[in-house]
Amino acid sequence: MRLFIAEKPSLAKAIFEGLGGNPSTDRKQGYFQKGSDTVTWCVGHLLELSPPDNQWKLEYLPIQSTYPPKLQPIAKTKDQLAIIAKLLKKADIVVNASDPDEEGNLLCDEILTYFNNTKPVERLLVADLNLEPVKKALANMQPNENFKGWTQSALARSIGDQLFGFNMSQAYTLKAQEIGYSGTLSVGRVQTVVIGMVNERTLANQNHKASFYYDVYSQFPLSNTQVKAKYLSTENNNIDDQKRLIDEAEAHDIANTSNNQAVIIVAETKEAKALAPRPFDLSSLQQLCAKKWGYTAIETLDIMQSLYETHKLLTYPRTDNRFLGDSHYEQRHDILKYIAETIPELAQAIKETDVSIKHGAFNAEKIEAHHAIVPTLKSGAGINLTQPERNIYELVAVSFIGLFYKPSIRNKTTIIFELDDTKYQYQANQTVLKSSGWETLYKGDIDEDKPLDGVDLSTLEVGLATIATNANIEKKKTKPPKYHVESTLLASMKKAGKLIKNPQLRKEFEAKDKGDRDSCGSIGTEATRANILKTISSRADLIQLVEKKGYKEKVWTTTKLGQEFCAMLPTEFTSPDISAIWSQKQIAIKANEMTVPDFLHDLDMFIANHIEIVKKEGVKITVDSHECPTCKSGRLIKRNGSNGAFWACNAYPDCKTSFPDKNGKPDTTPKPNQKLSEHNCPMCEKALIRRQSKVKKGQKIKYFYGCSGYPACKASYPEKNGKPNFD
Repeated sequence: MRLFIAEKPSLAKAIFEGLGGNPSTDRKQGYFQKGSDTVTWCVGHLLELSPPDNQWKLEYLPIQSTYPPKLQPIAKTKDQLAIIAKLLKKADIVVNASDPDEEGNLLCDEILTYFNNTKPVERLLVADLNLEPVKKALANMQPNENFKGWTQSALARSIGDQLFGFNMSQAYTLKAQEIGYSGTLSVGRVQTVVIGMVNERTLANQNHKASFYYDVYSQFPLSNTQVKAKYLSTENNNIDDQKRLIDEAEAHDIANTSNNQAVIIVAETKEAKALAPRPFDLSSLQQLCAKKWGYTAIETLDIMQSLYETHKLLTYPRTDNRFLGDSHYEQRHDILKYIAETIPELAQAIKETDVSIKHGAFNAEKIEAHHAIVPTLKSGAGINLTQPERNIYELVAVSFIGLFYKPSIRNKTTIIFELDDTKYQYQANQTVLKSSGWETLYKGDIDEDKPLDGVDLSTLEVGLATIATNANIEKKKTKPPKYHVESTLLASMKKAGKLIKNPQLRKEFEAKDKGDRDSCGSIGTEATRANILKTISSRADLIQLVEKKGYKEKVWTTTKLGQEFCAMLPTEFTSPDISAIWSQKQIAIKANEMTVPDFLHDLDMFIANHIEIVKKEGVKITVDSHECPTCKSGRLIKRNGSNGAFWACNAYPDCKTSFPDKNGKPDTTPKPNQKLSEHNCPMCEKALIRRQSKVKKGQKIKYFYGCSGYPACKASYPEKNGKPNFD
């Protein structure tokens, strides 16, 4: 028997159809079967790394790595894992049919390792769930051994992330608890870098000190009209890092001495051609959807998964590649036909394509595991798409159509005037759209060029004499850096290498994305970035998401605690340095030049060093706590109980002291008219207080004994014979 193990049910169904099976009639409990072929599926990872035995005490830190790692079944999918186990025993050949990436390879290989598989394994790579592409993939399977580097690289990252996260999160949290903090300070290789990005932009915006700069303009009369040109600053001027004049007196001096003869010394017109943008990868699509419709990254991914798995109208979504292969160029006629059937409103745009054009996006050498997202060879006619599904399908479809449109062409003219006496130079620019090309597909999304106003600068020539007149100054205020929003965070995660200070490390990290102009030292993956942002956005103690005027998306800012959290961490935790170092080692592991144990040995030493620092130096965050007046060693921490806020000692259960909250502070004043009885509470050992029960008018008064430790202890006992009845 040949056993295919797919990553998810939709992929299993597509593979089974490619093998000639009928999923409707040949489905069993947890798998499909036809003849000697059986196709089963995972539901994402079915196994997870087992947590360390000893946790959440400083004495257990640092937690050391374990290799091979201990794996355990994920509880909610253990039944499907059991089905795969039974099928593996019967199989003669196994096919790893997980998603075509490193994580997918690990997902299946860890199952084979867990069950000690010794049978031959092949690798099936499917990126399009439609019948013909699946059949083609089935005819081109490879030995799974060829992808061993993928699995080992993903395994190193998986173990490393758990080890780093467990150790550093526990170290910082436990030290924070010593000063009264009651939450969890979660530290992760990628998520902490993203929080650092948010924090850096928050501080830059909030600490921005407005200043002014000055633009000097002069009018140059030519052919019965005036050409407005801007003064070109030089290194001899008082300028900022953007070469703007920052000295008002100097700007006035330039304006006052700019009224004299001038001549054109540069008159240059260049033709600028712009090709249609390449097709989308997941991140670029998520960014655009956030800007256009406010979809979160996770919402866009979910919609894409539906278009890929349920409707089979788009190719594999979790791709980081924006290139296509020769097969897509060969299929262009059919793909365009199916787009027109799915979105009839695009039929006219398709008629105007020139299918003889071969865009640079069609480059098979740029494709490894994935290609860009494009429409599949399937018609969506008759499929009832939701509006978000239609929106995203149309975006992807238009990006494919645009590949068969001519470039847009603009004439860009630069004119430089030089004044005779002062040698000051003034520049005027003009851009004229000559041919819209592919831009006709994006009307409303691309800023339109301003129409010609007065003289056409492209008609001017070098040597033409004129005079500078009416020089004036425009005083402008600097603006603070914009806060991050979800789309800018996605873009920053793809270009995180820019944050690395070490030039050599930055160069090495950026090199992994060489040839990809959209990435420059990326962190996270197309499959994980959406969930990373979702996790971070839930950290209300560190991050706030608010609507702000002037922003189409919610603004991300750090709270006071978030700012303190980032300030106390080593800079390599809040910048991509660790990811950069790991990335070089993962490349070596993938190429069989380094082993996973070697990687973990280095990581163990790195973690041990940082744990020692945290143990010695503690944490530097502001915690609203007070010394416990009872035990003197613990801290009173504000907590929320069922009856509201109260303050309790963090040395519990050794110290059970608690006080009610009063205006945000513990109320330690003795309660009036509360006489403590000689009886102690059997739950917490504090004295009981005799209290009067609430009774209706005319009823006999009743008494009970309540704990003086309320609200931390809510024990109460009825009175019997003048004593609390503990029975």
